Amino acid sequence: MVTILDVAKYAGVSKSTVSLVINNSPLVKEETKTRVEEAIQELGYVCNNNARGLRTRATKCLGIIVAIESKTEQTYEFDYETGLFSYNIINGIPAGLVDTDYGLLTERYCAAEAEGELPIIVKNGRIDGLFLVGGLFEESFIEELLKRGIPTVAVGKYYKQIDCIYPDVKKGTCAEVSYLLENGHRRIAFINCPLTYSASQARLAGFREASENYSIRTEDTWVTYCHQNTGAGGYEAIKALWESGVRPDAIATANEPIALGVMRFLYEKGIRIPQDISVSSYEDSVLGGYAAPALTTVNIHKEYMGQFAAGMLLRRIENPNKEIESISINPELVVRASVAKK
Repeated sequence: MVTILDVAKYAGVSKSTVSLVINNSPLVKEETKTRVEEAIQELGYVCNNNARGLRTRATKCLGIIVAIESKTEQTYEFDYETGLFSYNIINGIPAGLVDTDYGLLTERYCAAEAEGELPIIVKNGRIDGLFLVGGLFEESFIEELLKRGIPTVAVGKYYKQIDCIYPDVKKGTCAEVSYLLENGHRRIAFINCPLTYSASQARLAGFREASENYSIRTEDTWVTYCHQNTGAGGYEAIKALWESGVRPDAIATANEPIALGVMRFLYEKGIRIPQDISVSSYEDSVLGGYAAPALTTVNIHKEYMGQFAAGMLLRRIENPNKEIESISINPELVVRASVAKK
């Protein structure tokens, strides 16, 4: 059986150089890469599924990088990120890859704790394309991917440099708050996601637009930001507002984990939903239907975004120089039981 040492001797290079070539490392000169690849072909060396793609650089594998706030230990308590946003999007991607030979690799990536290191699936060069899921990727990260020439599609956030598909956050939040206003609520608190998420500003704009449409003065509303994008974050945010003397008749939230944290606080206070206070949310998921009462929320069609993103990435791989695609998804209000008419 031909080994990597045989390839190294035949090509006149070191074993580590052969490994770098197999992993598509940018550190190897093109002339050396060609010599190693020819040795691999002539000797018939096979190391893994990447070997058949050495000449074409095709691995038939696509990567998914999920942006996370922190690499906290899994506790199953309500201070842990549910990950349902990324989970629902990832569930939709395979539907867009039907009748192709592509497989998927997934990696959770926390830029704040990576200390400048790129995700492993990017560094090892074993992917033909990449999905970025979530809204925590910095511009510098996108630029590094572009330097490496990796076809990339962002799902969930707009980036001007790459293909992307994302929900209209402002429109969705406006619909959520407008529904509360339509039902007679006027003293509305808005529990926003952490400021680290760029979408927090679009959410705030949607909240203000809905308020202005109903001639509600800004000083008659309350806006606060969670420290965590979790149930615990929502709990602590509404607790702080409540202890400051705020008494809303409705609470709009940035997502369902935050809403569940708010609902837990109200339950502990003996406040009934929706009889005493209505609660609405954004970014529909299984949590909305499981909540008691079931949450009125906004569906941003996450599975569809994943499916459509797959098609976008395939088109980018086939035609690297085509114009950038940017698709905005219209949200849809889902009325359940957590909002009452005043």
